[in-house]
Amino acid sequence: MMHSLGITAIITIVSHLFFIWLSYNALQAVDWRKIYDKNNTRMLQLLVALISIALGYTVSSFFLSIINVSQNLTLLM
Repeated sequence: MMHSLGITAIITIVSHLFFIWLSYNALQAVDWRKIYDKNNTRMLQLLVALISIALGYTVSSFFLSIINVSQNLTLLM
C-alpha cells in the first residue's frame, strides 16, 4: 500500500514538472512584448513563469484525472 502511494506521488510530481516545462516552452513562441509593452522584463519573465505553472499544473491534473478514471472503469467488470 505504501509502495503504491510512493509511486503515485513520483508519477504526479514528474507529470506536473513535465507539463510545466512543456507549457513554458510553448509560451516562448508568444511575442509578449506586443501584449506587455512596458520595459520591465523581469516582471514579464515572472508573468510567463506563473502562467506556465498554472497551465502546466492544470493540464497535468487533467491527464492524471483521466488516467485515474480509466483505471477505475476496470472495476465495473
